[in-house]
Amino acid sequence: MARPKEFKRHDVLNQATLTFWRQGYEATSIRTLLEAMGIHRGSLYDTFGDKHSLFKASLEHYDRTVIAHNFAPLQQPDASRGALVDFFKSVVDWSLNDGDRKGCLLVNTAAELASQDPDIAQQVAASFEKIEQTFAAVLWRSRQNGELTHSGEIHLLARYLLVNLQGLRITAKIQPNQPTLQDLADITLSTLFSY
Repeated sequence: MARPKEFKRHDVLNQATLTFWRQGYEATSIRTLLEAMGIHRGSLYDTFGDKHSLFKASLEHYDRTVIAHNFAPLQQPDASRGALVDFFKSVVDWSLNDGDRKGCLLVNTAAELASQDPDIAQQVAASFEKIEQTFAAVLWRSRQNGELTHSGEIHLLARYLLVNLQGLRITAKIQPNQPTLQDLADITLSTLFSY
């Protein structure tokens, strides 16, 4: 009779995700993952497959947990300009409270792997597309409310916010200081809204 697994998939996936997030894909060894996850090699392969499969599962986990949590306020039916202002202020706060300077796992992965791993590139692109759609919905409501002063196409303005969010997260890894990050957030939004 096979022994039951002695770990919760969610918990060990949390640890794997955090390890990849801190170190990147290439710099993370199987041994490091096993130590962080607190499981044996056989359990890792039985549950997740190889390192690449575990990384893909970690990206999905990050999307379902970190991204879903952080973007939840923007997905409220009445979210508009004020929600975007609050969101970008929160991005500055997360960045300043990230003592490890991990940045964003999606942005880190795009920089590290997208040009050489089509599967990972597609997965990251799908996550970015969801974020862009969330921004587009908020911008559409802002336009309906008379708050959006920029006359550009909504999908392009949503992409503009996505690109600036990515840049903000990278900048935070290099210059984690409040005035710099808040200035970047403010100028991003001032392009779209009257301040």
